[in-house]
Amino acid sequence: MASTMSNKRQRVEPPTQYQHGLPFGYPQTLSQQPQHFQQFQQHQAGAIEINVTNCTRTPEETGWVVNSVHKLDETTLRKLVILSALSHQDMYIALWNELQQIEYARTMRQQEELHAQQEQLAKENAQIIDFRSNVNQVDYVINEKWSRLSGSKQYDKAGDAAELVNDEITEIVGSVPPHSNSTTKINAILALCDIGSIVAAGGDCIGAEVRKQVGYDEELVNALWTIVETMSAADKMVMTAEDIQLLEAFDKERKGYCVFDGFDEVLEHFKKAIEDPSSVQSDDDDDYGDIDEQALLNKSDAIEGTASQPITL
Repeated sequence: MASTMSNKRQRVEPPTQYQHGLPFGYPQTLSQQPQHFQQFQQHQAGAIEINVTNCTRTPEETGWVVNSVHKLDETTLRKLVILSALSHQDMYIALWNELQQIEYARTMRQQEELHAQQEQLAKENAQIIDFRSNVNQVDYVINEKWSRLSGSKQYDKAGDAAELVNDEITEIVGSVPPHSNSTTKINAILALCDIGSIVAAGGDCIGAEVRKQVGYDEELVNALWTIVETMSAADKMVMTAEDIQLLEAFDKERKGYCVFDGFDEVLEHFKKAIEDPSSVQSDDDDDYGDIDEQALLNKSDAIEGTASQPITL
């Protein structure tokens, strides 16, 4: 006995990832075939292409359609797309494919941005900076740049000199992001101490004035603490006994000039970190080490082109 052909419409299952993402919401429900659909066949992204040469319209009709669409506002265009997608199989599939392509392009763009950032972080982490140029610049500003000027003219330049010294301090801090390697961080600490030593012992009128302006200010000590806060317990353990001796020498020198109050606390912090790492509270490596990939992906999570207001059919 021959089987009876059923006219019952077949169920349509669009991709799971778009069941809650189509811009027009649920045509009926996304687990049911929209009205006016016949049998639905699955198409991969890119299978549908707009090709006006295959349309049945005359050139005049095609031109009228193109010109008319360009005159419509965004809300009207969205409404027409919705109605067309609900009523025509090809338009429904084209919309589906377009969403797949948008999502794929967005994912690829995020992966490329993440990869580029990882490469940049790896490059910065591998680079070791000694900051010798910053120290030399401070020495030049205080002891050479205006050394031939008279005392009164040096006094007039003291403000400029102090500003240049602080600029070098700021540059050092800005060159040490949290993911920098341990050697670079320690070099930054030692370089700041060298700058402090030059400021403390600076001669002539300009040296004395810079010592007053920079030595009595908190910027250098605050810069040291900023570097310390980026260092893990492991970073601090890299510091050698010779490094500690250099810090102690600077501490003794700056006390002789009564400048850079608070440095003794920085020195004590490093001594404790080396003697007993558990006694010094430090940031976990996870805070600065591995890149939070999910956080980077979430930065550009929004899909472009979402309607600002709901559209009423």
